[in-house]
Amino acid sequence: MKYIHGVSEFELEKPSAVTLGKFDGVHRGHQKLVEIVKQKAQQLGLLSVLFTFDGIPLSICPQKHQHFITTNAERKNICERLNLDVEIEYPFTTEFMNMEPERFIKDIIVKQMKAKAVVVGTDYHFGKNREGNAQMLIDKGPVYGFETIVVEKERYQEREISSTYVREELSLGHMETVNVLLDRPYSITGIVAKGQQLGRTMDIPTINVYPRESKLLPPNGVYASVTVIDGNAYYGVTNLGTRPTVSDSQEVSVETNVFDFDMEVYGEKVEIQLLHFLRPEMKFENIDGLKKQMELDTQFAKDMFFIK
Repeated sequence: MKYIHGVSEFELEKPSAVTLGKFDGVHRGHQKLVEIVKQKAQQLGLLSVLFTFDGIPLSICPQKHQHFITTNAERKNICERLNLDVEIEYPFTTEFMNMEPERFIKDIIVKQMKAKAVVVGTDYHFGKNREGNAQMLIDKGPVYGFETIVVEKERYQEREISSTYVREELSLGHMETVNVLLDRPYSITGIVAKGQQLGRTMDIPTINVYPRESKLLPPNGVYASVTVIDGNAYYGVTNLGTRPTVSDSQEVSVETNVFDFDMEVYGEKVEIQLLHFLRPEMKFENIDGLKKQMELDTQFAKDMFFIK
Protein backbone atom coordinates (compact mmCIF):
# COMPACT_ATOMS: atom_id res chain seq x y z
CA MET A 1 0.00 0.00 0.00
CA LYS A 2 1.20 3.49 -0.82
CA TYR A 3 1.13 5.79 2.22
CA ILE A 4 0.95 9.56 1.65
CA HIS A 5 1.38 11.21 5.03
CA GLY A 6 1.37 14.85 6.12
CA VAL A 7 1.88 16.46 2.68
CA SER A 8 -0.62 18.55 0.74
CA GLU A 9 1.23 18.49 -2.57
CA PHE A 10 0.78 15.10 -4.22
CA GLU A 11 -0.82 13.65 -7.32
CA LEU A 12 -1.86 10.05 -7.85
CA GLU A 13 -0.36 8.34 -10.86
CA LYS A 14 -3.70 7.01 -12.18
CA PRO A 15 -7.46 7.53 -11.70
CA SER A 16 -8.99 6.40 -8.43
CA ALA A 17 -12.05 5.33 -6.51
CA VAL A 18 -11.86 7.16 -3.18
CA THR A 19 -13.63 7.24 0.16
CA LEU A 20 -13.29 10.28 2.40
CA GLY A 21 -13.67 10.87 6.15
CA LYS A 22 -12.00 10.88 9.55
CA PHE A 23 -12.01 7.07 9.81
CA ASP A 24 -11.30 7.07 13.54
CA GLY A 25 -11.43 3.41 14.53
CA VAL A 26 -12.01 2.14 10.97
CA HIS A 27 -15.15 0.47 12.33
CA ARG A 28 -17.66 -1.72 10.47
CA GLY A 29 -19.33 1.29 8.86
CA HIS A 30 -16.00 2.57 7.55
CA GLN A 31 -15.14 -0.90 6.29
CA LYS A 32 -18.37 -0.94 4.28
CA LEU A 33 -17.19 2.21 2.47
CA VAL A 34 -13.80 0.61 1.84
CA GLU A 35 -15.36 -2.54 0.36
CA ILE A 36 -17.44 -0.49 -2.09
CA VAL A 37 -14.35 1.51 -3.09
CA LYS A 38 -12.44 -1.71 -3.73
CA GLN A 39 -15.31 -3.10 -5.82
CA LYS A 40 -15.48 0.07 -7.97
CA ALA A 41 -11.69 0.09 -8.34
CA GLN A 42 -11.70 -3.52 -9.52
CA GLN A 43 -14.59 -2.95 -11.93
CA LEU A 44 -13.08 0.17 -13.53
CA GLY A 45 -9.35 -0.48 -13.20
CA LEU A 46 -8.83 2.29 -10.65
CA LEU A 47 -6.70 2.78 -7.56
CA SER A 48 -8.59 2.13 -4.31
CA VAL A 49 -7.96 5.12 -2.03
CA LEU A 50 -8.82 6.19 1.52
CA PHE A 51 -8.49 9.93 2.20
CA THR A 52 -8.31 11.10 5.81
CA PHE A 53 -6.42 13.54 8.02
CA ASP A 54 -3.09 13.68 9.81
CA GLY A 55 -4.64 14.81 13.11
CA ILE A 56 -6.09 18.22 13.97
CA PRO A 57 -3.56 20.65 15.49
CA LEU A 58 -4.52 22.02 18.90
CA SER A 59 -3.68 25.50 17.59
CA ILE A 60 -6.62 25.16 15.19
CA CYS A 61 -9.12 23.31 17.38
CA PRO A 62 -7.92 23.76 21.00
CA GLN A 63 -11.26 22.60 22.38
CA LYS A 64 -10.94 19.18 20.81
CA HIS A 65 -9.52 16.35 22.93
CA GLN A 66 -6.81 14.74 20.87
CA HIS A 67 -7.62 11.13 21.69
CA PHE A 68 -8.34 8.63 18.96
CA ILE A 69 -9.62 5.05 18.85
CA THR A 70 -6.81 4.27 16.44
CA THR A 71 -3.48 6.06 16.19
CA ASN A 72 -2.25 7.00 12.71
CA ALA A 73 0.09 3.99 12.72
CA GLU A 74 -2.73 1.63 13.75
CA ARG A 75 -5.04 3.04 11.09
CA LYS A 76 -2.31 2.59 8.48
CA ASN A 77 -1.88 -1.07 9.48
CA ILE A 78 -5.65 -1.62 9.23
CA CYS A 79 -5.75 -0.05 5.76
CA GLU A 80 -2.96 -2.40 4.69
CA ARG A 81 -4.91 -5.40 6.02
CA LEU A 82 -7.97 -4.18 4.07
CA ASN A 83 -5.84 -4.30 0.89
CA LEU A 84 -6.28 -0.67 -0.13
CA ASP A 85 -3.91 0.67 -2.77
CA VAL A 86 -3.39 4.10 -1.18
CA GLU A 87 -3.99 5.78 2.17
CA ILE A 88 -3.71 9.58 2.26
CA GLU A 89 -3.34 11.41 5.59
CA TYR A 90 -3.81 15.03 4.57
CA PRO A 91 -2.52 17.82 6.88
CA PHE A 92 -5.42 19.60 8.61
CA THR A 93 -4.25 23.21 8.39
CA THR A 94 -6.06 26.53 8.83
CA GLU A 95 -5.96 26.95 5.05
CA PHE A 96 -7.56 23.55 4.53
CA MET A 97 -10.21 24.21 7.18
CA ASN A 98 -11.22 27.41 5.35
CA MET A 99 -11.19 25.88 1.87
CA GLU A 100 -14.40 26.40 -0.11
CA PRO A 101 -16.14 23.07 -0.74
CA GLU A 102 -16.04 23.30 -4.53
CA ARG A 103 -12.33 24.09 -4.45
CA PHE A 104 -11.80 20.91 -2.40
CA ILE A 105 -13.69 18.96 -5.06
CA LYS A 106 -11.84 20.56 -7.95
CA ASP A 107 -8.29 20.73 -6.55
CA ILE A 108 -8.03 17.66 -4.34
CA ILE A 109 -10.70 15.13 -5.33
CA VAL A 110 -10.40 15.70 -9.08
CA LYS A 111 -6.94 17.14 -9.76
CA GLN A 112 -4.81 15.42 -7.12
CA MET A 113 -6.67 12.14 -6.66
CA LYS A 114 -8.07 11.87 -10.23
CA ALA A 115 -11.28 10.46 -8.73
CA LYS A 116 -13.75 8.69 -11.00
CA ALA A 117 -15.79 7.28 -8.11
CA VAL A 118 -16.34 8.91 -4.69
CA VAL A 119 -17.84 6.86 -1.84
CA VAL A 120 -19.10 8.60 1.32
CA GLY A 121 -21.53 8.11 4.18
CA THR A 122 -24.83 9.96 4.43
CA ASP A 123 -23.46 12.38 7.05
CA TYR A 124 -20.23 13.32 5.27
CA HIS A 125 -19.43 17.05 5.33
CA PHE A 126 -16.40 18.94 4.05
CA GLY A 127 -15.01 22.37 3.33
CA LYS A 128 -15.38 25.72 5.06
CA ASN A 129 -17.99 25.63 7.84
CA ARG A 130 -18.77 22.04 6.75
CA GLU A 131 -20.85 23.51 3.92
CA GLY A 132 -20.08 20.66 1.52
CA ASN A 133 -22.07 17.43 1.83
CA ALA A 134 -22.98 14.23 0.02
CA GLN A 135 -25.63 15.96 -2.07
CA MET A 136 -23.10 18.50 -3.31
CA LEU A 137 -20.84 15.65 -4.42
CA ILE A 138 -23.78 14.10 -6.30
CA ASP A 139 -24.54 17.42 -7.97
CA LYS A 140 -20.95 18.25 -8.92
CA GLY A 141 -19.98 14.75 -10.00
CA PRO A 142 -21.26 15.10 -13.60
CA VAL A 143 -19.51 18.48 -13.91
CA TYR A 144 -16.13 17.08 -12.89
CA GLY A 145 -16.44 13.56 -14.24
CA PHE A 146 -16.93 11.35 -11.19
CA GLU A 147 -19.70 9.16 -9.83
CA THR A 148 -20.83 9.62 -6.21
CA ILE A 149 -22.04 6.67 -4.15
CA VAL A 150 -23.70 7.55 -0.83
CA VAL A 151 -23.77 4.64 1.62
CA GLU A 152 -26.29 4.16 4.43
CA LYS A 153 -24.83 3.53 7.86
CA GLU A 154 -24.39 0.04 9.25
CA ARG A 155 -26.44 -0.69 12.38
CA TYR A 156 -25.97 -2.72 15.54
CA GLN A 157 -28.55 -3.16 18.31
CA GLU A 158 -30.93 -0.71 16.61
CA ARG A 159 -28.28 2.02 16.53
CA GLU A 160 -26.17 3.44 13.73
CA ILE A 161 -22.52 2.42 13.99
CA SER A 162 -20.30 5.46 14.42
CA SER A 163 -17.04 6.46 16.09
CA THR A 164 -19.15 8.10 18.80
CA TYR A 165 -20.89 4.77 19.49
CA VAL A 166 -17.51 3.02 19.73
CA ARG A 167 -16.18 5.71 22.08
CA GLU A 168 -19.18 5.42 24.38
CA GLU A 169 -18.89 1.65 24.68
CA LEU A 170 -15.11 1.87 25.11
CA SER A 171 -15.51 4.36 27.98
CA LEU A 172 -17.70 1.79 29.75
CA GLY A 173 -15.28 -1.09 29.22
CA HIS A 174 -17.82 -2.99 27.11
CA MET A 175 -15.10 -4.68 25.08
CA GLU A 176 -17.34 -7.32 23.52
CA THR A 177 -19.57 -4.60 22.02
CA VAL A 178 -16.57 -2.49 20.99
CA ASN A 179 -15.05 -5.46 19.21
CA VAL A 180 -18.29 -6.17 17.35
CA LEU A 181 -18.50 -2.52 16.23
CA LEU A 182 -14.87 -2.57 15.08
CA ASP A 183 -15.20 -6.05 13.52
CA ARG A 184 -11.87 -6.88 15.17
CA PRO A 185 -10.45 -6.72 18.70
CA TYR A 186 -9.71 -3.26 20.10
CA SER A 187 -5.95 -3.14 20.46
CA ILE A 188 -3.05 -1.09 21.73
CA THR A 189 0.21 -1.30 19.80
CA GLY A 190 3.60 -0.28 21.09
CA ILE A 191 7.20 -1.16 21.77
CA VAL A 192 7.95 -3.43 24.73
CA ALA A 193 9.79 -1.44 27.40
CA LYS A 194 11.62 -2.53 30.55
CA GLY A 195 9.47 -2.18 33.65
CA GLN A 196 10.30 -2.68 37.32
CA GLN A 197 10.39 -6.47 36.69
CA LEU A 198 8.26 -6.91 39.81
CA GLY A 199 6.22 -9.59 38.07
CA ARG A 200 9.28 -11.82 37.81
CA THR A 201 9.72 -11.78 41.60
CA MET A 202 6.14 -13.07 41.91
CA ASP A 203 6.63 -15.70 39.17
CA ILE A 204 4.18 -13.74 37.01
CA PRO A 205 6.44 -12.07 34.41
CA THR A 206 4.91 -9.30 32.31
CA ILE A 207 5.67 -7.29 29.21
CA ASN A 208 5.16 -3.53 29.38
CA VAL A 209 3.93 -1.12 26.72
CA TYR A 210 3.30 2.60 27.11
CA PRO A 211 0.47 3.78 24.84
CA ARG A 212 0.72 6.99 22.87
CA GLU A 213 -0.76 10.03 24.59
CA SER A 214 -3.28 10.40 21.76
CA LYS A 215 -4.65 6.86 22.18
CA LEU A 216 -8.21 6.61 23.48
CA LEU A 217 -8.20 4.00 26.23
CA PRO A 218 -10.91 2.04 28.06
CA PRO A 219 -11.21 2.29 31.87
CA ASN A 220 -8.20 1.37 33.98
CA GLY A 221 -8.50 -2.25 34.97
CA VAL A 222 -7.66 -5.85 34.23
CA TYR A 223 -8.59 -7.47 30.92
CA ALA A 224 -8.46 -10.90 29.36
CA SER A 225 -6.25 -10.30 26.36
CA VAL A 226 -4.45 -11.64 23.34
CA THR A 227 -0.93 -10.42 22.58
CA VAL A 228 0.30 -10.59 18.98
CA ILE A 229 4.08 -10.95 18.75
CA ASP A 230 5.74 -11.55 15.39
CA GLY A 231 2.42 -12.61 13.90
CA ASN A 232 1.76 -15.17 16.64
CA ALA A 233 -1.12 -14.79 19.13
CA TYR A 234 -0.77 -15.58 22.85
CA TYR A 235 -3.46 -15.51 25.53
CA GLY A 236 -2.91 -13.52 28.70
CA VAL A 237 -4.11 -10.98 31.25
CA THR A 238 -3.46 -7.26 30.86
CA ASN A 239 -3.47 -4.55 33.51
CA LEU A 240 -4.19 -1.13 32.07
CA GLY A 241 -3.50 1.67 34.51
CA THR A 242 -1.08 3.29 36.94
CA ARG A 243 -0.28 0.27 39.17
CA PRO A 244 -1.21 2.04 42.44
CA THR A 245 0.00 -0.79 44.71
CA VAL A 246 3.62 -0.44 43.59
CA SER A 247 3.86 3.08 42.14
CA ASP A 248 2.78 6.66 42.82
CA SER A 249 3.17 7.60 39.17
CA GLN A 250 0.14 8.67 37.17
CA GLU A 251 1.65 7.41 33.91
CA VAL A 252 -0.60 4.81 32.30
CA SER A 253 1.03 1.56 31.26
CA VAL A 254 -0.20 -1.63 29.63
CA GLU A 255 1.27 -4.54 31.57
CA THR A 256 0.54 -8.02 30.25
CA ASN A 257 1.16 -11.46 31.69
CA VAL A 258 1.44 -13.59 28.55
CA PHE A 259 0.65 -17.22 29.34
CA ASP A 260 3.36 -19.80 28.61
CA PHE A 261 5.71 -17.24 27.10
CA ASP A 262 9.28 -16.71 28.31
CA MET A 263 11.06 -15.07 25.36
CA GLU A 264 12.82 -11.72 25.71
CA VAL A 265 10.95 -9.19 23.56
CA TYR A 266 12.30 -5.85 24.79
CA GLY A 267 12.27 -3.37 21.92
CA GLU A 268 9.85 -5.48 19.88
CA LYS A 269 6.58 -4.11 18.50
CA VAL A 270 3.54 -5.90 19.92
CA GLU A 271 -0.22 -5.60 19.67
CA ILE A 272 -2.31 -6.05 22.83
CA GLN A 273 -5.93 -6.98 22.07
CA LEU A 274 -8.39 -6.42 24.93
CA LEU A 275 -11.23 -8.96 24.82
CA HIS A 276 -13.02 -8.86 28.18
CA PHE A 277 -13.03 -6.52 31.20
CA LEU A 278 -12.35 -8.56 34.34
CA ARG A 279 -12.26 -5.95 37.11
CA PRO A 280 -11.27 -2.33 37.89
CA GLU A 281 -7.70 -1.53 38.86
CA MET A 282 -7.29 -1.66 42.66
CA LYS A 283 -4.73 -0.68 45.28
CA PHE A 284 -3.80 -3.57 47.57
CA GLU A 285 -2.36 -3.32 51.07
CA ASN A 286 0.75 -5.26 50.11
CA ILE A 287 2.45 -7.25 47.36
CA ASP A 288 1.04 -10.54 48.67
CA GLY A 289 -2.51 -9.24 48.20
CA LEU A 290 -1.67 -8.11 44.67
CA LYS A 291 -0.11 -11.50 43.85
CA LYS A 292 -3.14 -13.43 45.10
CA GLN A 293 -5.48 -11.29 42.99
CA MET A 294 -3.26 -11.63 39.92
CA GLU A 295 -3.38 -15.41 40.33
CA LEU A 296 -7.19 -15.27 40.51
CA ASP A 297 -7.29 -13.03 37.41
CA THR A 298 -5.01 -15.46 35.59
CA GLN A 299 -7.17 -18.46 36.47
CA PHE A 300 -10.36 -16.65 35.44
CA ALA A 301 -8.86 -15.74 32.07
CA LYS A 302 -7.53 -19.27 31.52
CA ASP A 303 -10.98 -20.68 32.25
CA MET A 304 -12.45 -18.17 29.82
CA PHE A 305 -9.98 -19.23 27.12
CA PHE A 306 -10.39 -22.95 28.00
CA ILE A 307 -6.72 -23.24 28.94
CA LYS A 308 -5.79 -25.93 31.49
